[in-house]
Amino acid sequence: MVESTVIFCRGRENKKESEYKLEVDDEYVSIKDRGQGTWTINLRGSKESLTPMYEFFDNVMDMEPLTMNIAGTGEIQHYFRGISDIQEENEGTYKFGVTLQLLKKSV
Repeated sequence: MVESTVIFCRGRENKKESEYKLEVDDEYVSIKDRGQGTWTINLRGSKESLTPMYEFFDNVMDMEPLTMNIAGTGEIQHYFRGISDIQEENEGTYKFGVTLQLLKKSV
C-alpha cells in the first residue's frame, strides 16, 4: 500500500517528537514549486481539521529548519519562510498557506 501522507518535522534535539512532528493526509495538501527552491504548501479542510496544522506552523520561527517527507520518499530539508492566515474558501472549507525555502548546503 502506498503511503498518502506528508510529514513535517521540526528540529528534534532535546524535544518531544510528538510536539514537533505533523502528519497530514494528502487530501488536505497541495504543493506548488515557485522556483528557485521556494515551495508553497496549501492546506485545505474543515476549520477543525486545519486548527492543529495551523498551530504547528504558527509556532515555527522564520528561517527555522524543518523537513518534509512526501509519501515516504525521504526527508527534504527546508527553511520555514512564513504562514498565511486561515481564510474561509467556501462554506465550511478553509485554507491557509505555508512558504518553505529549500535548504541548500554549501559543498
